[in-house]
Amino acid sequence: MRMTLAALADLLAGKLEGDGTLVIGGVAPLDDAHPGDITFLAGQKQVARLAASGATAVLAPPDVWVDRPAIRVENPALGFMRLLEHFYPAPPPTWGIDPRAVLAPDVVLGARVYIGPYAVLCRGVRLGEDVTIHPGTYVGEACEIGDGSTLYANVSLYPRVHLGRQVIIHSGAVIGADGFGFHPMPDGSYRKIPQVGRVVIGDAVEIGANTCIDRATVGDTVIEAGVKLDNLVQVGHNSRVGKHTVLAGQAGLAGSVYVGAHVRMGGQVGVADHTTIGTNASIAAQAGVMTDVEAGAAVYGSPALPGPVAKRQHVYSLRLGELFQQVKQLQKRLDALQAQE
Repeated sequence: MRMTLAALADLLAGKLEGDGTLVIGGVAPLDDAHPGDITFLAGQKQVARLAASGATAVLAPPDVWVDRPAIRVENPALGFMRLLEHFYPAPPPTWGIDPRAVLAPDVVLGARVYIGPYAVLCRGVRLGEDVTIHPGTYVGEACEIGDGSTLYANVSLYPRVHLGRQVIIHSGAVIGADGFGFHPMPDGSYRKIPQVGRVVIGDAVEIGANTCIDRATVGDTVIEAGVKLDNLVQVGHNSRVGKHTVLAGQAGLAGSVYVGAHVRMGGQVGVADHTTIGTNASIAAQAGVMTDVEAGAAVYGSPALPGPVAKRQHVYSLRLGELFQQVKQLQKRLDALQAQE
């Protein structure tokens, strides 16, 4: 899809600067752009890289000098995303409802539904409009999938999972498996605690590949609207993740964890059971959260501590070798003084 720079400026409601008749055929980052591409400049620090870029034009903020035709927008990163959506729209699947898919007789399908080969939809499943089910996906009994949602290949929804609108679930994710609940018995064995609750996922949630969200023992495990879960994330039974929270890869929540809205967790964060993470908190990568975290707090380390405390402890730990040698010298002096008495 090729467009003039002037047409792209109109699309972005940006201010054109330079030759609007230039034809743009693609979008690329600064270092990979070629003639015919448009790139973007986030700020003044990238101007030197722009000079070496092959891009024909650039998206730039209003106050940064550039050396080529430009579209001026307040947020170039968002403008760049809009151009990616425009130049590279995701085509809908071509299979319709594939005859190799297996649908129970009472499945309810909305308009414009795509179901790929070898997908399985069990009794009582309800799909909204514009839902896409890729090949090999399993949708268990009484699941509900909201309008515009997409389940990629080999996703598994256990029974009674509820998905809101515009949910995206990537390949290999398992939603609604039994929570990790076992009761120790007098003979040292473990008796399985029945897991009879649900998983409820809000609108505009995205769930990464091979992520697992366990059903509740009773009640619901809840992922609220706008949450983004990276690949290989684990959410334990009866946990609740607040709106627009982001969990990076390999983060894990134990059972009955409450995470507030707009929380950010780095990769490999672990959160102990029955812990509360306050709204707008930030958890650094590989932190081990054992106790509640206040709203707006930033914590680091394992066990997780407030940022200033964790950083101070880290600095101290780097000096342990030096301090050890100082203690040895002091001990020698003390031994010498005691020997003179």
